[in-house]
Amino acid sequence: MEYVVLSRGLSILLGAILSIAIAIGARAAGALTRDGALAAVVIGTVVFGFGGVGPAVLLVTFFLTSSLLTRWQADRKSHPEHRRGRTGAQVAANGGLVALLSVWHAYAPSPELAAAMAGAIATVTADTWGTEIGLLSPERPRLITTRQPVPPGTSGAVTWWGTIAGIAGAALIAAGASWLLRLPPGVIWLAGILGMTADSILGALVEGAVEWMNNDAVNTLATVAGAVLAVVILVFR
Repeated sequence: MEYVVLSRGLSILLGAILSIAIAIGARAAGALTRDGALAAVVIGTVVFGFGGVGPAVLLVTFFLTSSLLTRWQADRKSHPEHRRGRTGAQVAANGGLVALLSVWHAYAPSPELAAAMAGAIATVTADTWGTEIGLLSPERPRLITTRQPVPPGTSGAVTWWGTIAGIAGAALIAAGASWLLRLPPGVIWLAGILGMTADSILGALVEGAVEWMNNDAVNTLATVAGAVLAVVILVFR
């Protein structure tokens, strides 16, 4: 028991050190606001300290690739985070569920919980890649529910460019989950794609319907959908 406690303590300490280093770099690059950096340290520490190297690497992969895509041709995009960086609420929406699942997995490890973590990360990666590339699409976005043309950046809007990018983002996380967590890559890939689709549908149908149902709330619900779908697909495949 003493070894387990010591190992967990060292893991949390190492996770904190690495998370602080990444957050400082991201803050200096303008990828995170001050509260976003704090949220990233907390979530990164928990995921590494309790979930281990595998989920932490997947989460860092999401963050680094998404930050690069956010900054790429940012002058052609109109989202606020392209100028100010991601806020604490945005970081929590993308990684909060993974942190909670990491703690659960530490005390009751199972392939299902590992799949849930990977499915959530695949979802946010697919959604963010799809959003960033979709904003550069030469074609006009259309609402996923009605196919009505809408301005770029509209919640629930999709493009072929964004959809293909999202599929690629989910594939990257699926490949990492196969290598790091020994999970079937097809399960995580499909969960990520379906989670991205759920995000678009929720954005079109419920975002703004009530005061608290903003983009961060929709992203949180989408990560839950991606996690649940990964477990369902894993169990019933």
